[in-house]
Amino acid sequence: MMDRLHAAFPTFTETDFMNRPPISYILDKAVETKSSRPKERVYECREHNKTDCSICFDWAKLTIDNMKRQNKLKNSKAIAVDITRQEKMKFLHSMGIELLPSTRLPDDAIERKFRGAIDASQSFSKLIQKPPFNPSSFPLWSKKNASKSLLDSVKRGNMMEAFANAQARSQGKENAWDMYENVFVDIRQTIMSLASGFDNGVISAIAQDKDHSYAICIRVVEVRQLDNGVPAIVVLYCRGTRDTPANDTIPWVQEVLSKSASKTVPLLQIVASLEEQKLLLAILNMNARRLSDQFSPKRSRSEGPFGLSFLLPLAPLGQQDVGALTNHTGCTVCGKKTTSRCSQCLSAEYCGTECQKLHWKEHKSMCNSLKGGEWITVTFSMLPLETRLAAKKGEKLYFTLFNKSSGLSADANRKVYDTDNPPPIPSNIHGDNSFLVKLQKGMSVIIYDRMRSLQAYLCSDVDPKGYEKTMAQMHTGPRGIKVYRWAKRTGESQLSVCINKAPLIDPQW
Repeated sequence: MMDRLHAAFPTFTETDFMNRPPISYILDKAVETKSSRPKERVYECREHNKTDCSICFDWAKLTIDNMKRQNKLKNSKAIAVDITRQEKMKFLHSMGIELLPSTRLPDDAIERKFRGAIDASQSFSKLIQKPPFNPSSFPLWSKKNASKSLLDSVKRGNMMEAFANAQARSQGKENAWDMYENVFVDIRQTIMSLASGFDNGVISAIAQDKDHSYAICIRVVEVRQLDNGVPAIVVLYCRGTRDTPANDTIPWVQEVLSKSASKTVPLLQIVASLEEQKLLLAILNMNARRLSDQFSPKRSRSEGPFGLSFLLPLAPLGQQDVGALTNHTGCTVCGKKTTSRCSQCLSAEYCGTECQKLHWKEHKSMCNSLKGGEWITVTFSMLPLETRLAAKKGEKLYFTLFNKSSGLSADANRKVYDTDNPPPIPSNIHGDNSFLVKLQKGMSVIIYDRMRSLQAYLCSDVDPKGYEKTMAQMHTGPRGIKVYRWAKRTGESQLSVCINKAPLIDPQW
């Protein structure tokens, strides 16, 4: 692929190729299909139903076409921002993407995860299926057409955040996260501030740190309403620092402040840390490259150096996105082909001794709790035994499944299951990695992980041996009703569970 890129762009440097616009929207053309290997994920194109379609999945051609198109754009001026590898990992952590501190994943793999997380938080491929995006092809946002305010329309949340905030308020705190504690939470607050300002007629804003060393000047040009009622906030933006030319932002600030003083154009001032500004610029720059060159809104003379972009509502990542972005095949540390595994617990795989030694500090706790453990394979069911027994009597038991990444929309809360409409088998977000599950006593043993990405039942009629061995362990857990154990997904409806070894410390969920 790199040979074709160099041939198409002979003057480009490696940095230019690293910063090439993503083609993640192409993934919308793919659909997961069944594989003959239990742990292997296979995708085929929707159009031709081929797993290795030379037309739909010619990545080099798709990348080259996208880069050529982006290079022709006149309006999408990206604003330079330097984001280090460690900062990207910190941003990913704030979005729920946990990578090992010792990870040796290549920089381009970290970059792909970073861009993928941003797109997932925006639901980009669902909202804008085929860039370039031309905002003028959608109606303007207006109070008459919108069913709620712009502020309410950009708010997003999930069950985990709702629980955390409720717990924080019960302890006298306003929110679960203090300001500047979680950069992803902070940037969502900034977008809500812009939306609230727009609702009140304020379209200009300065987001700057407490020391006024770094700032982003923003003007909301307009807001468009996408087909599903989601707002797209079109903005002009420019970065000002002590090291950048004053002419880039000072004339604009002076112009806005003079109008603000006359109360014709109020100014919104937002306190944003340097880290938050970097993440905001990364999002704006990614979206800027996706704008159509046919979209060219008016700008004042002072906005000449400004970039043109748009913001979509940001939401906490769903469990499938977290799983896809966290998981990587191969060595636990670097992702290369594995040649060995931990001889004590057999749960971590490595490319060699160097990565194994590097990972030991993080792996030690789990390894010690698994050493000498008995691993059993259990088959789970998505329906509890009591539901099936009720069905035999002609009755129906309805129930709803939630996970902590579930959205808070009414549609999510109304999803009800029964014997005629069983829950789908959840996708494996953990890959080949071991993870903790809670096994809770009952007529059917309830199995779930911390995020409730997996919620299933171990039933005596489906897996009598697995049920019996699990119930025999219940006396070792808190109050004799639940135990925590390490597990791995080994099949569509199967788990390998280290049944007789508890973690060194029981988690609090």
